[in-house]
Formats: sequence, C-alpha cells, structure tokens
Amino acid sequence: MKIIEVLRYFGFSEYEAKALYVLLLHGELTAKDIAELSGIPRTSVYDVMNLLESRGLVVSYGKPLKFRAIGADEIVKIISNIVLDRLDLLKKELSKLKSKAPEEVRMYKGEAMLSILRTMVSEARERIVALLSYITDDMAKILNSAKCKLIVVSSNASRVKGECYEFPRKDKLLEKIKSLCHGILIFDDRAAMIVFMNGIALSIVSYDERLVLFLKMLVNSLIEFFKDIRT
Repeated sequence: MKIIEVLRYFGFSEYEAKALYVLLLHGELTAKDIAELSGIPRTSVYDVMNLLESRGLVVSYGKPLKFRAIGADEIVKIISNIVLDRLDLLKKELSKLKSKAPEEVRMYKGEAMLSILRTMVSEARERIVALLSYITDDMAKILNSAKCKLIVVSSNASRVKGECYEFPRKDKLLEKIKSLCHGILIFDDRAAMIVFMNGIALSIVSYDERLVLFLKMLVNSLIEFFKDIRT
C-alpha cells in the first residue's frame, strides 16, 4: 500500500497512516470497523483517531461514534502547510547555528583554487581589490570577467581592465617574479583570498571580518601610496 508508505514519509505513525488510508477508502467507519480493516488493535484506535482529529484530518460524530476523513485535496493542503512550517523552522534554526559558528579559513589547491577564484570574482557586486606580484594569463582572464569595479596593484596591472597601479622599476622586478602570481584579493570588503601561483595554484580564503579588515588596510595603504606617486 504505497499511500501508507508516503504518509509515513510525512511523519505519520504506522497506525495513523493505516487508519487514514481505510477511512479514505471506505468512507465513515466505527472504531470497530477501523480496527478490523486496518489491523490496528482496538485498544489503540481511539488514541489514533484523537491524534488525527487534532490535526484536522478526521471528523467524528454520532452514536455509535463514527469517523470520517476529510477530502483528499484538503489532506494534501494540511500536510503541505505542515511541511512548509517545518522547513521555515529548520531554516531559522540553521541560520542560528551559522551565526554562532566560528568563521572558517579554507584552503584550495590546483583547479579547485581557480574554480573558487572564478566564483568569488563572478559573485562580487561592488568591488574587487587585488595586490598581485605578477598577473598570469589565468589570473588576467578571471579578473577581466569581473562585473564590478576592479582595482589592481601589480607589476603588470595593465593586463586587466580597471583602476590599475604598477610597481616602480617594474622592469627589474619582472625579471625576478615573472610567472609568479602571489598576492591578496579582497571581495566586496567581506572576503579575502591569499594566492600563491608558482606552478601549483594554492589559495587561502577567509571571511573573518578582522582579517579582511587588516588585509584591506594593507592593500589600501599601498593604493594611496601609488596615487601619491602619480600626483
């Protein structure tokens, strides 16, 4: 009886599911009828009926007392509302756990690092600030896909579109660090990524407010320094 299995899935006990099934199948029934048709012990029938009636799924009337299930469509609506209420409760409780959980620092390596970088760049809405030793082809492609303001400090910052600042005496610097992409990226002032790309890509991502604030201050101080040089 698949309907009993489905009702069990939605939190009904075995007896509740069987009682509701026979009532839907046969219409109004006495407690004796329900026990005989469902296999529920007669001593348990009234307790089961009281539970179903308290949920608004069954009505009782007359002498001898008879029971009748409400319409199938109404049962579906009531179960749907119960499920939605439980989902709302689950969402609220999970959000409490999330707010109490300590901020995580996560490490990514290889293709996973590039994948999370693409995701964070695509999801940034206000601005991305990057301090990078050298912008590789992969890094340039990812940064140029940004849909928000982009501020970059690097030895070859002109490879990307945005507000760019390049290191002084970059020619000598490029000889030493070419192809080494190390540095810091800050996304919407809420997340930071420290990257190391030297053959193997590696990154550390943090959403810790204090760490993000510290890295933001560090990068912004360099940006202000380069702005002063220009003027």
